[in-house]
Amino acid sequence: MILENIKKQIEERYIKLLIFLILFKHTNIVRNILRIFKMFNLHNDKRGQLSIEFLLISLISILILVSISLPLTEIAVDSTLSTVKLLETKSEISKITNSIDDVYSDGVGSKRILYVEMPKETYLIFSNDSMLKKGIVTGNLDAFNYSKQIKIMFNADNINSRLNFKKNINYKVTIEWPIETENIILKNVEA
Repeated sequence: MILENIKKQIEERYIKLLIFLILFKHTNIVRNILRIFKMFNLHNDKRGQLSIEFLLISLISILILVSISLPLTEIAVDSTLSTVKLLETKSEISKITNSIDDVYSDGVGSKRILYVEMPKETYLIFSNDSMLKKGIVTGNLDAFNYSKQIKIMFNADNINSRLNFKKNINYKVTIEWPIETENIILKNVEA
């Protein structure tokens, strides 16, 4: 049933396109172009007129195809770019969580410094899940009018912090578990 409706719609559009092309052939603009060609004697027989009509029909077909394909490619490119940005951000967050796990496994007094490239307007919230005894990082990413949320779990369960990556792309992130404290501390500075 659905295929039949689609076929009918395609047939109706095809018929409308053919009617348009036939009517377009008989407009004054095409006649004036043909008169100009006749004035300069650019063709001496009916084959010349046929080739001009073929060129006009080909030009119209190309314009229709371009007008259909350009919006589709724009949508595909936007989707691809947002996916790439999301994957890059997830990779950078994984670097941070791996360093947090390193500091956690090394114990009190350990420290790590790493450099990350985060997209602008990325906010990370580090918290702990008392039921799973693990840490969770939640990142909100705004990419090309899409808002995505990334969640990654890690082993350290003694962290409650927020990182804002607002202005720049390159940041220096310091992960430290100071002596005489129970929690791991995160700091980010523009590099």
